[in-house]
Amino acid sequence: DMANLAAGAEWFRSAPWEDFDPRALPAGTAFDTIDLVITPQPRSLDGWIDTPKLFADGKVTIGVHFGWDYHSAAHLTASKDFYAWLIKKGFKSPVASYDKLTRTSGPLTKTITANKKPVKVEVSLFWGKPGASTDPDTEAGGANLKADLIKSLETREVIIYSGHSGPFWGFSMANWNKTEAGELDDNELKSLAMPATFQMVLAEGCETYAIGEAFFANPAK
Repeated sequence: DMANLAAGAEWFRSAPWEDFDPRALPAGTAFDTIDLVITPQPRSLDGWIDTPKLFADGKVTIGVHFGWDYHSAAHLTASKDFYAWLIKKGFKSPVASYDKLTRTSGPLTKTITANKKPVKVEVSLFWGKPGASTDPDTEAGGANLKADLIKSLETREVIIYSGHSGPFWGFSMANWNKTEAGELDDNELKSLAMPATFQMVLAEGCETYAIGEAFFANPAK
């Protein structure tokens, strides 16, 4: 059963494992005890954001990507909330409202002061927008969402992803029930034309450890 690993139909999603409860097993069922030992790791000496490198050219480019989410279309509410938060923080939008923002609108911008010098911050937002060129239910929309994510990884300094991930893919930008065009697999990350400069990638999703290993395999990293 554990060999059944088709995405979305893995063995643990099917009976009897989906609703498995050891308390319901017959009396006298034998169990194996497994000891779990957790050992503190040495504290990292380089686990800090290298802001001097990010700010060196007077600009920080950020790409924020919201992957398709089947939980009440959370990619829509999350991207809208984040847009509102940026506006509240003083960022200037290239368009009049969130509803008018598209993948080609350009970034929201704000100039901050860092180390007593002005630094321009550019934040570009991407998410699956129904009926648009990034419709997550279509192959074309998924392809555009994937292309935008690749562009961020190859050209921007900070890349933030919030969405689903798994053991067979790194980033899932589109509705995988309708198209696989939005899947950026972890084995594709090692061949991206990423810059040999300091970058930050924040991937918020399930099982993203595979993403880290894939980036280590990229010659630029």
